[in-house]
Amino acid sequence: MDVNDKRDLCSPCEFKGKTETATKWCTECEEPFCITCSENHHAHRSSRNHHVISVEGNQLLTSLQIPLNEYCEVHDKKKDLYCSSHGEIICLTCTQTTHGKCVPAARLSDVSKSAKTSTFVTVLESNIADVIDQLVDLIKDRENNKVEIEKQKYEILEEVRSYRKCINDKLDQVESIIIEDLNEKCQTFNLKIDNIVKFLNDHLNKFDEIRKQMDILKEYASDTQTFIGAKALENTLHYNESMLTSVLELIQNINITLEVNQDIFVTCENIKSFGDIRVNTLDTGYCNLQKNRGQCPIDHQLKLSKALEIKIPQEFFFRSIILSCVILPNKQMIFVDSHARNKRLIVLNEDGTPDRNINLTGKPFDIAVIDSNKIAISFPWCTRNRIGIINLTNNKSEPDIVFKNKCYGISYHKDRLFVVVKTEGILIMDLIGKVSACLPIEGVGIFYVHVKNDRLYCSDECSDTVQCYDMKGCSIWTFKDSNLVSPRSISSDDNFILIAGCKTNNVVSIYFNGSFASVICDTDDGINNPTSIYFDSGNLLVSNSSNAMAILYKKK
Repeated sequence: MDVNDKRDLCSPCEFKGKTETATKWCTECEEPFCITCSENHHAHRSSRNHHVISVEGNQLLTSLQIPLNEYCEVHDKKKDLYCSSHGEIICLTCTQTTHGKCVPAARLSDVSKSAKTSTFVTVLESNIADVIDQLVDLIKDRENNKVEIEKQKYEILEEVRSYRKCINDKLDQVESIIIEDLNEKCQTFNLKIDNIVKFLNDHLNKFDEIRKQMDILKEYASDTQTFIGAKALENTLHYNESMLTSVLELIQNINITLEVNQDIFVTCENIKSFGDIRVNTLDTGYCNLQKNRGQCPIDHQLKLSKALEIKIPQEFFFRSIILSCVILPNKQMIFVDSHARNKRLIVLNEDGTPDRNINLTGKPFDIAVIDSNKIAISFPWCTRNRIGIINLTNNKSEPDIVFKNKCYGISYHKDRLFVVVKTEGILIMDLIGKVSACLPIEGVGIFYVHVKNDRLYCSDECSDTVQCYDMKGCSIWTFKDSNLVSPRSISSDDNFILIAGCKTNNVVSIYFNGSFASVICDTDDGINNPTSIYFDSGNLLVSNSSNAMAILYKKK
């Protein structure tokens, strides 16, 4: 129904017994106003800042059929708070029950302030536009596919006709050969028969002449003459008979038949069809329309405070080269020392004091936490490219997972290891090395991988990019910014992807949709050529490569 067909009455006027057409609607009072009452409503101190729109605008909002005012049915209260931990709008009682352990909720009025110009709305509009563009492209691609199918149909029919012509030409050829052979044989034997017939006719004439001579002798000659002449005719008869007999022995009846080549019928019987029409499905590249879901709808930054500066213990004269670090569930920290002379794991307590070193048989690269007592280590520079599983309770190793090529970055997510293997891609496997998928994600500068919410994030230090993929290996977005040069290790919290910028001496946060958020720490905070970061339970651990220092930050 056209919105102009509906007429609302002014609520205050109706209360006074008057009938005035409403032209305005207050979204907070949820009441219609005429022009006069709307001006009085705006002049009143308590309602001066209410959001007032036209009646037509309210009718359009109503027609959207989406909730614009949330109400908690569980606690029978209006939802006026926002839980950033879950990205949900909640009521006050929710903060004391189901969201009791979450980050303190913010007022919905504060969160939604300037919502129309917020990153969330901007990103959502961008996502909607992207999905529409992709759908338009997909529809166009499907229509083009139909055209291509028709073209392929024509080409197949032409190919069938071509094969049919080849078969017909071959049959015409063998038919011509057999006809030529038939004509030649018929001509040859007809000529032989004609010669024999001529010979027989000649002898027929001779025998007829002897018969005539015999008749003359009988009619006109004496008996003696007849006897003598008959003896002479007898000799002539015997001579001609012998001549005829020698020829008659050679006469044969000619019978022409066709001996068919049975291979023709065998071939024809074996031919059930011209061939099979096979349909091959090809990946269109439209693997995922959902570029991002679940990003926080609040424009806020990850705020950190420095909690601890850590001097990483050195091994004699060989300064440690830290390429990876983690925080264990018990708050202990492990640093991977990749110096060729050191080859060790440095375990520190929560306060930064040394706990122990775990010596390794090879030069390590990356580390992943499997559980409170188990870690995985990658060894790309050993004779055997492998991943080792170490039990931290006894420092013993489980059977290695061996690779044909060098294995670098590793991440553990939902009981699966994600491993960057050069020239192969990213392998997904279980803890005994059984590969479930190989994603074709490769790059000269890709060494680190991080998995979060069924998304893969890779840093490429050669192209200065961070790349996001789905679990099928389809690219979702690529991030590149002047604030991030030579990106290395990747981690994340609930709202951001965190990346160590080695040459920009900082840690950069980006939203899950691939847009830049902020530089959360840099040289002013003690960051110097960072190669490794790890975020867990509100703690960010950053390890420098140039001065064997690490800094532990806590989330404010």
